Amino acid sequence: MKKKVGKYGSICLYWKGTLVSTYSVDESDEEKELEYYYEVGEHMINMSKHIGYHIKDQIRVYFGFLNKIERRKREGLPIYASDHDKFAHSLFALLRLRLIENDERDGYLIVQKKKKKKVKQGNKNHLCL
Repeated sequence: MKKKVGKYGSICLYWKGTLVSTYSVDESDEEKELEYYYEVGEHMINMSKHIGYHIKDQIRVYFGFLNKIERRKREGLPIYASDHDKFAHSLFALLRLRLIENDERDGYLIVQKKKKKKVKQGNKNHLCL
């Protein structure tokens, strides 16, 4: 998995205590960034309903996919970029449905980018004896 750090930090996605995906945060407003991911999850739910999948079937698929990707991550097997996207969609769909809570095991964590400390330069014109 490629670590991504955006202008304002990263959003880390966890399942069963395992870090699975990291996405860059390029919005200065974290709420706006989270709203985007929740909307993506809700869109996935609505599109699946429109196609004809019952909500119980969707929930079963979301949990199954999250478990599959977490197992692949734990076993060191490759996870493709499309799988990371589907993982994020499934995770936020379950968060939107309030079937899981955002906690230290399952959910997301926004990590702000470290700010570099400015190193004060001493007076270069002083004389050392």
